[in-house]
Amino acid sequence: MYKNIRDKPGARLSSHRDVLGKRHGDSAAQRAMNWARNIASRQLLLQVLVLLAIWTYLFTLHLDNDGLWFQGDSPRHAVTGFFWLDYLRDFTTDAKGYALSYYARYPAIDPASRPPVFYLLEAAAFALLGPSPYAAKTVVLIFSLLSALYLMAWLRHSISSEAGWAAGLLLLLPGMMTWSHAIMLNVPALAFGLGALYHARRWLETHDGRRPDFLAATLLTMLGILTYYTAGIVVIIIASWMVLQRDWRRPVNDKVLLVAGISIFTLLPFVWLIAHWAQIQLGWLLPSASHLATLSTWTFYPLHMPQIVDMHLIFLAGLGLLTGLAQRRWRREAIILTSWIAILYVVFSIIYAKDIRYALPVMAPLVMLCAIGVNGVSEWLKRRLHMSGPAGRQLTTMVILVILLSQAYLIRQHTVPSVSGYRELVAFLEQAAPTEPLFYEGYHDGIFTFYVRAGDDDFQRRVVLGSKLLYASAKVPGWRQQDFVNSPEDVVRVLRDQGGARWLAVEVPARGQQSAPVRALYEALGTSDFELVRSFSIDASSVERVDVYRFRLPVREVKEVELPFPVLGPDVRYRTRPVTRGYSD
Repeated sequence: MYKNIRDKPGARLSSHRDVLGKRHGDSAAQRAMNWARNIASRQLLLQVLVLLAIWTYLFTLHLDNDGLWFQGDSPRHAVTGFFWLDYLRDFTTDAKGYALSYYARYPAIDPASRPPVFYLLEAAAFALLGPSPYAAKTVVLIFSLLSALYLMAWLRHSISSEAGWAAGLLLLLPGMMTWSHAIMLNVPALAFGLGALYHARRWLETHDGRRPDFLAATLLTMLGILTYYTAGIVVIIIASWMVLQRDWRRPVNDKVLLVAGISIFTLLPFVWLIAHWAQIQLGWLLPSASHLATLSTWTFYPLHMPQIVDMHLIFLAGLGLLTGLAQRRWRREAIILTSWIAILYVVFSIIYAKDIRYALPVMAPLVMLCAIGVNGVSEWLKRRLHMSGPAGRQLTTMVILVILLSQAYLIRQHTVPSVSGYRELVAFLEQAAPTEPLFYEGYHDGIFTFYVRAGDDDFQRRVVLGSKLLYASAKVPGWRQQDFVNSPEDVVRVLRDQGGARWLAVEVPARGQQSAPVRALYEALGTSDFELVRSFSIDASSVERVDVYRFRLPVREVKEVELPFPVLGPDVRYRTRPVTRGYSD
């Protein structure tokens, strides 16, 4: 008798078979898991490659657009990038003095009321790629790609792996097409904000809150705020998500409080700068009771939404919202996306200043809702066609790819504004007056100043604006305007004694309805004191051409420039010398 069943030969054989079978089963399961991982990896790789192809398509559609077309912000963002590059080269502790001195030479910078992150990246692009507007526009386009990559990660994590294909849709929206080809802060802020929300979402999904996503969300939130102050809206969105999931303890975690305190302390200097140098912009954020009671306050963004998202995609997003709320699988995601959109709508509607580019962050949740809508339609088709398994997933992929191809065709018809002719104008003046001040009067003074600085690395030239020499206004023509000349004789006197410029470039027509100082300038240009040298055709909606004149009378050399700033107050003036290389306090 065998004392143990293991000693029986048959039992031993059976045991060996069980072990072999188990090993064989484990091997088959492992092979299946490896196969699934390979499929998923290939799908992710293909999605990334398709996304890069779409981004390249976006990049090349308006390759000749220099990105300076949006007045007057785009060229000022570009010149401010030069300012930060030059400030770091000529570093001084007298930052205010350097900024005023720089403005006296290139009057198109705004380093005090704008945060510095984008400009530092822009400065690096100028240093690496050269002093070209295309270098700055490339930085913006890279941020558009970063936005789409974060969106892909979100879609794959929260909806389905097949939904990752829809990330390319973000790059094919009219809003992204327009503002990726402008040197503006909206697309970089969108990228930082989307990244911050993605990591915050991953952090909120954990029970202990120890994921590194918290630090990533904090860092990206700070970078977003220090790119574009209104990007701080992500803090409100994250707080709303905590409320939705009733996560009351997480915000009072020691680590959260410490990081929040450090972040607030870091932002304090910028709060001081805004309070002292951007009081008007700060006032635009505070609505009045009458503003809130006006219907247009609440209808502006819904009515203008087709400018950044096509109507058929808005309807698809609506279908996605209904699908998400109806199906338990996506209900939580639909609620999160709805709260995101609602907060963006309420906050940006309340703010007095309005522009459809402020609403660019809404594009991301709308694309996610579109992906839910496609998944819902695919599920319905799969049931109707009795499809299951890989075939069903392939149907979802095919539907998304058809939408991407259709959108890629439609977006070719979308026009992006552009302004051209100023590079040739400045190139001519560089030859005619390589080391002299240049006077400019017109709406596109920022573009003119950018191209002057781009070709003046040694600070040999200087831009003299009519809007500083002949008159001055706050933000928009006519607001808080101060007139310094009243007749053609005044114009000649001021140009001779205070301008220091023999060469003048004047837009025709100049800003539509001309003010009294501009009319006096045109009358003076018709006298024998000025010689019309050449006219340059300008491709822009508001300008027909720019006429270049030479001042026949001798001009007095100007060593110090007086700069009026009506935006800061009626009597605010600074007197300073134009910046030179090797600036010293």
